[in-house]
Amino acid sequence: MRPLARFAVAALALSAVMVPSPALAADPVLLNHPLPGLRAEADLLDLAAPERNQVWIAGYQALKPGYPGNPVVHRWNGQRWAGFTIPNFSSRGVLASVSATAAGEVWIGGTRNGSAYIARLVNGGFVEVPAPAGLASAAPEVTSSGVWLPGNRTIWRREAATWAPYPMPMRKVLAVKGSWAVGNAPDEDDFAPGAARFTGTAWENVPYPVPDSEGATLEDVLPLASDDVWVVGTNYTRGEPRPTEPLLSRYDGVTWNTVPLPPEIIGLQSIAQDQAGKIWISGLALSPEEGAQQRPVVIGTSPGSIAWTILEVPGVGEFGVHHEGRDTLGVELSTARLWLLSDTYPAGPVLSTAS
Repeated sequence: MRPLARFAVAALALSAVMVPSPALAADPVLLNHPLPGLRAEADLLDLAAPERNQVWIAGYQALKPGYPGNPVVHRWNGQRWAGFTIPNFSSRGVLASVSATAAGEVWIGGTRNGSAYIARLVNGGFVEVPAPAGLASAAPEVTSSGVWLPGNRTIWRREAATWAPYPMPMRKVLAVKGSWAVGNAPDEDDFAPGAARFTGTAWENVPYPVPDSEGATLEDVLPLASDDVWVVGTNYTRGEPRPTEPLLSRYDGVTWNTVPLPPEIIGLQSIAQDQAGKIWISGLALSPEEGAQQRPVVIGTSPGSIAWTILEVPGVGEFGVHHEGRDTLGVELSTARLWLLSDTYPAGPVLSTAS
């Protein structure tokens, strides 16, 4: 791996608060939510919660450790979990992605026998959609600019019942929202962060400052306006003083500006905005005590005045696990209810919710 270049990143105003704000009476509190009955070796890989009674989870429930398979997709309908049949999907496949809108459009994706698998919800059931030839795995993203299928150096958009390919100025795309995408590297170095913007006809690179580290990646993006785009990710260090550092930047149309964070945050994964305009981000935190374990958290702030609230996942005395590029956070548009999917070791997946 070639050395990563150093770039200066413009900072936000010095008045921004860099420590978590005291919890207010109106701040939400995360509570555990029951999961559907799954085998002990289950792993939930993706979450979508666009609207009330439309909370989706996807993953697999292996028969034994180290053998992923038996894909599952469930929806919380407000009273119980409903499981769905995945058509033409063998038990050896892995379902890794679910993307949904408040209007009820739902896409799932994963890997089946070494090739990409895609399905779409139609009239209450999933119907397989052929994937582009040669694609090994699929994670379709439903956005305001269309249904996108990320790949390496290429991204496909659903057009006229086919997948239209678009060259991508990145080696790997991890998230697509609106007309923005983030992931890894616009050049030969797949350990550098990358960002791109869709012009309507093509994707153009938006150079992101590369930190001086062992590697870094952008994992999610939240475009609020053309001159207000937030990105989150993780910077991998040499282990001293911490194994990872968070990346949180805000694009003003010209420059990426670093947003200050609570000192205990060590990595960020998914970002969303609630109906009141508050920004919420899922990630991992590490307490300063010696021997402390990294734990899953959600942090929130108003975009106009950075003052962080930290929401703790209740009853998780386990080690929080970071999975690059997974959607772990959802916000119901009409209710602003938060949903968080956490992976812990050795207990496994934990679902939390707050309103």
